Amino acid sequence: MRRILFLIAAALTVSLAQAQEVGNVGTSAQLSIIPRIDLNPYIGFNSDAGTDFSLSNSSLYTLFEGSFGESFSYSIMNHWLSEEPASLYQDTFFHSDVVNWCDWAYLTWAPSDFSFTIGKTPIVTGIWEEDAYDYESHFDINTTLWNEFQVYQWGGDVTYSFTDDFSGTLQLTSSPFTSRPFQDGVFSASTMVLDEGGDFNWMASANLVGVTPSNFLKMLMGGALYSFDDYTVGVDCTWHYSKELFVNEMTTEVSLEYDPSERLNFILKGGYEDCFAMDGFPVIPDGPKSFPLFSVPGRFFSGLAAHYFPLRDNDALRLHTVVAYDNGFQGLSINVGALYRIDIRIY
Repeated sequence: MRRILFLIAAALTVSLAQAQEVGNVGTSAQLSIIPRIDLNPYIGFNSDAGTDFSLSNSSLYTLFEGSFGESFSYSIMNHWLSEEPASLYQDTFFHSDVVNWCDWAYLTWAPSDFSFTIGKTPIVTGIWEEDAYDYESHFDINTTLWNEFQVYQWGGDVTYSFTDDFSGTLQLTSSPFTSRPFQDGVFSASTMVLDEGGDFNWMASANLVGVTPSNFLKMLMGGALYSFDDYTVGVDCTWHYSKELFVNEMTTEVSLEYDPSERLNFILKGGYEDCFAMDGFPVIPDGPKSFPLFSVPGRFFSGLAAHYFPLRDNDALRLHTVVAYDNGFQGLSINVGALYRIDIRIY
């Protein structure tokens, strides 16, 4: 309850600051409420192990964002409910190793071509899979990195826009491999370049993710999108390593998106992961919960997602179904659900 009161107080503080700027150019505030429900049977899975049914990405999110003045903007994303809602509230607010009720909460100052961001923010990654909102995604056709890596961290970054479409970012944050932000001096450093705005868009990043004060998980990521007619082809690649770069420690995924109309969308996606647990790092007491989960040798996954938007001239309501296969399981994952985004313009 104290955490919820803290968030409400913070939101009211921001709102009061904005209220003083109502007459200024660029002042705005919007609250989005996003409930999602999924029914996810697993055909052919082991019911004795409890893997025959789940609520998948059933959730409740809110997104509060806007600007005040011409240079300041803010964004607060909260994850209020999930399939296991209690886990979002168990002493997790100032933790850096687990998903909790506050995905991000940051303030950005953009006085010119430079912009500066501080708060809890996503680690910049050079792959398009991480670019989508969590509530839009489908677990069963995403990579282990997306499912297991706690990307929301405390810190800040600076971005420079070379042109309207091309930018570069330098970032310093806490690490998902410690229980508390910057515990024992452990941190993460990242850099990313992004080029978007045309038919061909690409991004790339280099990340040093701290495990101990002197040891880092090194990650290289790159992604590209090409759009033509009603199609978009996407490729994401990730390499991670602890000492040397081995080509078998990698993830590759390819997607094909087809938009036959404004109301209908299909995504065919598949990928292969061949990653192994890192050697040479000591076990940290009370630390990193996600660290062993990068051992996923020879994982192949694929799936087809269909999205239908039934409201005329409005994409707020999305009906979706997904059929997915993973060679780590014997069977198919079938997902049927709905997502509804309610946007409330405050001013």
